[in-house]
Amino acid sequence: MTELQQIIEILIDQLLLRVPSQIFVDFPFIGVLLANPNGRYVLAGLAVILSFIALWILLTIVQTLFSKQTKLDANLSGHSVNPGYTHLSEALPKDEFQFFKRTGEEKVQCDDDLALAAIEQEMLAIKQLFSDGHILKDVYVAETRRLYGKAKALRT
Repeated sequence: MTELQQIIEILIDQLLLRVPSQIFVDFPFIGVLLANPNGRYVLAGLAVILSFIALWILLTIVQTLFSKQTKLDANLSGHSVNPGYTHLSEALPKDEFQFFKRTGEEKVQCDDDLALAAIEQEMLAIKQLFSDGHILKDVYVAETRRLYGKAKALRT
């Protein structure tokens, strides 16, 4: 036998010595495997496989916890997604779409044509955001209805 095989067999024997004896009573097939000269290798292989499965389960749980934490942080970042409290006439960053809360200090324009032109620009901006996939259909419809109501109020 080579030195590597001797080291592997010593490690397997050390592993088997650490296994509680009650396991051999509960699972008699383990004793049958140990009676076979190659049974130690089979048990060592099973131990390695079970260790990798346990490690995989542990890493999956950790990944799930961190991904939920990341989603929670994203939801708490202060961006409002409620279309009733949004105002899109402010400048939008180029890399990210955000809703801004209304301040309640909207400027009232005297000229209806200027106000309608501003509403039209805002509708075009919302349409572009929807086309680019930055907002959902529900938000697009809600914002369009809000702007339509605003324009209708100007015409009456």
